[in-house]
Amino acid sequence: MGSGIGEVTAVVVRYYGGVKLGTGGLVKAYGNGVQQALKQLALAQKVPEAEYILQCDYAQLALVENLLQQTAGRILQGEYGAAVVLHLALPATEVELFGNKLRDLSRGNLQLTPISQ
Repeated sequence: MGSGIGEVTAVVVRYYGGVKLGTGGLVKAYGNGVQQALKQLALAQKVPEAEYILQCDYAQLALVENLLQQTAGRILQGEYGAAVVLHLALPATEVELFGNKLRDLSRGNLQLTPISQ
C-alpha cells in the first residue's frame, strides 16, 4: 500500500453486516483501516544474524557478555554446568569483529563454533 514496510500481514475484521458500500467501498474502507494501523506501528530494522555456540569458564562469562553488548549480540540460550555453554546470535556484520576481539581478549582460548542452518 505504498508504506515501504515489508513482511507485514494485516487482518481487518467486520463486526457488522451490510453490503451498501459494495466491493470497491469495502476495499477502500479496509485499506484506510490498515493505513491507520500502520501509522501507529513501531518500526524496527531487520538485521540478519548468525548463530554460534561458545563454551567458556565462569570467569570468562563477563568478558563474553561485554563483547555481546558491544556488538549487539544476544544469548539465545545458556547451559550453566561445570562450564558455560552459550547459544549466541550475532549480527552478521559483527561476527568477524566479535570473533577477533574474543580471541584477543581470551588470548586464543575462546572460539565461536558456527551452527549450520
